[in-house]
Amino acid sequence: MTAATSTRSAMTITDAIRAEAADVVEQAGDERFSTMMVTTATGKTIQVSPGLAEVLDAIVHRMEQGGRVVLESMPELLTTSAAADLLGVSRPTLVKMITDGKLPAVMRGTHRRVRWSDVSAFRQERETERSTAIGELLEADFGGD
Repeated sequence: MTAATSTRSAMTITDAIRAEAADVVEQAGDERFSTMMVTTATGKTIQVSPGLAEVLDAIVHRMEQGGRVVLESMPELLTTSAAADLLGVSRPTLVKMITDGKLPAVMRGTHRRVRWSDVSAFRQERETERSTAIGELLEADFGGD
């Protein structure tokens, strides 16, 4: 595997598309998409798996809310700079996290590479720790009210 930068796709979400998304969300109510049927330009019909339907559900709901939707492909092996950017830290800080054993890395020649899945798990763990700490502070300051 090679380390590379991410690839983004841009598509304008018009007011008409956002209105369609809102209509779909309204029709679905509190229910999430479980499967979908997609028709190609030539008329071929394809059933979408539940996993992909879940991704599309998240996109449609985000569009309906008026948010920005960015599709980005990420290589499995990231440079230390790319991983640092994803974590919102400097590259030297990321290298220290690797050296301290907080984040695993692999060597590719003389360069460190970090797996996207490890960065994602680390980011989620850090977010969970922050949420717990905030909850504890609120509990201490306000007695849980």
